[in-house]
Amino acid sequence: MKTRFTTALIGALIGTALFSGAATAQAPFPARPVKIIVPYTPGASADMIARLISNELANDLGQPIVVENKAGAASIIGTSFVAKAPADGYTVMMALNTHVITPASRKAPYDPIADFAPIGQIATGQMMVLVNPSVPATTFPQLVDYLRKRGDGATYSTPGVGSTTHLYTLALQEAIGTNMRHIPANGMNVAVMDVMQNSSTMLIGPVESARTHIASGRLRALAQTGKQPSPLFPNVPTVERSGYPDVNLSIWVGMYAPAGTPRPIIDRLNRALRTVVGNAAIRESLSEKGYDPALSSPDEFAALNRREFALWSQLIQKNGLRTND
Repeated sequence: MKTRFTTALIGALIGTALFSGAATAQAPFPARPVKIIVPYTPGASADMIARLISNELANDLGQPIVVENKAGAASIIGTSFVAKAPADGYTVMMALNTHVITPASRKAPYDPIADFAPIGQIATGQMMVLVNPSVPATTFPQLVDYLRKRGDGATYSTPGVGSTTHLYTLALQEAIGTNMRHIPANGMNVAVMDVMQNSSTMLIGPVESARTHIASGRLRALAQTGKQPSPLFPNVPTVERSGYPDVNLSIWVGMYAPAGTPRPIIDRLNRALRTVVGNAAIRESLSEKGYDPALSSPDEFAALNRREFALWSQLIQKNGLRTND
């Protein structure tokens, strides 16, 4: 009798444990707060977008969203943190396309493709081709003609060797057939000042860095480097529409999870992003800051990462810009 009672009790306890485990395993994601790591300083583009969407994202997911900056070493510190985080969807990353540029140009303790599960692209931002108003060109084709005639007498400024602006200008030079000399500066503000003071011919710079100077007349915008014009400058043509259809040098922002995150969790986060960025108020806020919503599926975003990592790796190797190997 005692044996039968003990056996029944053990069976009941096992059944309860199995039921409890099954219920836990089937608990819908997310069941607790989600942390978005931004591997840049506060105020950077990815940080601004993460904070812009965090409240609406929390409403959609039904859990708080915590945005945390982990800047340093050209975004490597924060990115490494996410690469090593548990693959459960509770630690994700908001990053620019420097995610694939930085490890192409320097040694990093992670693989930007293999160590991450792309969730989706969120937005794109444009870069501007900027010159001092004294440059004798009012259109991009006129600028190309001027640069070709000047040869290495023409110069371009960047925030530094290997920066995104440097790489974009190298790619543009290849497309338009010019031979400008590089004048690296100590940061974007100094690079912009070099062009405004006419000590450098041109600069490729982000819309948000240039808009005030364009409005004041201290810089002239001749083209935008992405496929679509920025909503802030709808009348400035793209390089593509100026006769160079293969040029697409925009900034993009997207969300990543650690590799191995279950696909249902990736899909849930992607659906939340689509809902939030589809919100009219969010789209308007992005436009006011110079960004266009650019939603993609996880697979589309993964393909974009693979394609651009290969592109920038090849350009960096060709120009001998790989460091820290």
